[in-house]
Amino acid sequence: MHLAGLERKLSIFSKSVCQFPIIFSRFRDKKYRNLQKRNILRFGNFEIRTFRHKLKKMMSAEETMEALREFAPQADNMTQYLTSNVETSQPLPFDVDHGFAEYIKANCYDKRRSVVKNSVKEVESDELKQQILAHGEMIEKIKSDPELNSNYRFDAIYNEEKMRQICRVLAQRTMISQGRIVEISTCGEDRNIKVPESILDYQTIYFPPEKRIQIMKNITFNKKDVIPVYSDIAGETVESISIPNSLLFDYTDVNYFNQTAEHNLARAVKMAAEDKNTIKCSCCSSDPDKKVIRCYENRNCPCFIMNEKLQKFQKPTNGNSPAKFTSFEPIHFTSTDRHFYQHMGFACSELCGCEAKCTNNVLMIPNKRLFPVEMFRSNEKLGFGVRSNVLIPAGTPVTEFVGEIIGEQIHMENVNWNNIEYAYQVTYGEDDVMKQLVDQATFSKNYKSLIKDLYASISYYLDPTVCGNYARMASHSCAANMELVRVFQKSLSPAHIHLVMVAVTDIFPGTPITIDYGNDYATRLENKCQCGTFACLNGPESREMKNASHAELTKYHQELSQLELKKWYKNVQVHFL
Repeated sequence: MHLAGLERKLSIFSKSVCQFPIIFSRFRDKKYRNLQKRNILRFGNFEIRTFRHKLKKMMSAEETMEALREFAPQADNMTQYLTSNVETSQPLPFDVDHGFAEYIKANCYDKRRSVVKNSVKEVESDELKQQILAHGEMIEKIKSDPELNSNYRFDAIYNEEKMRQICRVLAQRTMISQGRIVEISTCGEDRNIKVPESILDYQTIYFPPEKRIQIMKNITFNKKDVIPVYSDIAGETVESISIPNSLLFDYTDVNYFNQTAEHNLARAVKMAAEDKNTIKCSCCSSDPDKKVIRCYENRNCPCFIMNEKLQKFQKPTNGNSPAKFTSFEPIHFTSTDRHFYQHMGFACSELCGCEAKCTNNVLMIPNKRLFPVEMFRSNEKLGFGVRSNVLIPAGTPVTEFVGEIIGEQIHMENVNWNNIEYAYQVTYGEDDVMKQLVDQATFSKNYKSLIKDLYASISYYLDPTVCGNYARMASHSCAANMELVRVFQKSLSPAHIHLVMVAVTDIFPGTPITIDYGNDYATRLENKCQCGTFACLNGPESREMKNASHAELTKYHQELSQLELKKWYKNVQVHFL
């Protein structure tokens, strides 16, 4: 979590201007020269509303930190003092790590690269030992957490029928990645299909070398959310290390936007702060020892009611129940090619009586950063990927894909927005589903009209190019293990969308986290994609896989999952049971 979205000049005005009179300017990158200055300061997870006034003096990152602490002397309660520019999930505690100020003050890629190179070193790696250590630490974290303990069940999928259902969806997603949407049908009988021995060679678990080059000890610069960065490219040394611009972004945990360029979105956020336009509950418990409020089971809870309305847009197949968006139950998809459009949820927030410590908060686990991750690079052409050293169970909401909310400014004159390859579209013009939801809400007439206009005329994107989190490093795969869905919180404008990455299947320790960039992207990658899955469009099995039936693909996914499950369970049994 860096100090602002690529902040190069930190300026403070007279304290008489406003309570937090801080402004920042963008990275001096060519593609941002035509954009107006951002009028928010992002400090860790916190954003400060700012104004355009005459600058009084320049401040260093350290001085800015001291100024903020002067306003908020109790560091643990900073959120009470800082005003948010956009609606966010509950922020992660921020404890500044070493090197934060020096990195932030670097005002161009070359200077940042120089700062990073000073900390590059070679390290020893024992993969199995690290996995065992990480697993133990995570289990202890669950046990010591008052909300997770006795509520969250951490485990892989052992039920054969449930695994078959999951693999049916994986097979459908594989066919979509191959551009075979029209061929998707209800899964036929897959029990008697013979799996080619070659398929079992396509386990996607990544094993790093014993000696690795650690590029960054912690890219977040937050001691409470440590994410190291490694290079495992053969032949690369500390002296010859290559550090691309794509690694030198600012780390953030929340979405943000330019209030000036996104004028109507800013209006929507301001109007959403009014009680009649905010969706929040007053659920609470008379039991002082009650750690988790049962909002999802309360049919009078406004947040649950909206969550249920969103659930009704799903179209589950084969008689399955809709996927639930709750705090502790896994999200298992049942429909085919419209996960993003059909699967939406609504979560309680810190504004609610439950303070989001309830059963109706699907963002709870992502906010707790339960799964330790690392960024790594094993192939210079493919760039960086991301993986975890612990099991991520199927259906788990793991993290948010965050970045700058871009919409109106794409259409501004003289703005050359060329980040479409890296951004993720979160709304679509003429979105009848959202307009229908807004019509049913009890919002004010003006707020309803504004939101409906936003969904009718503008497509919004999350652009992580300048500020983002590790989700931006998720690689493309022709058989992806993650799906992205939308979760709303507090209200229904595009600024209230959280793009959540959900594990479609069990992701075993060491397996790269992947998403499907889409068939158009995969087609352009033909003869280049190196995702390493049996369904890869450029793999040795591609000819057979392009003609494989849905039932066959289901069986192949199931066999691989069972093989990886046996290996994982053996390690867990030996060291923990």
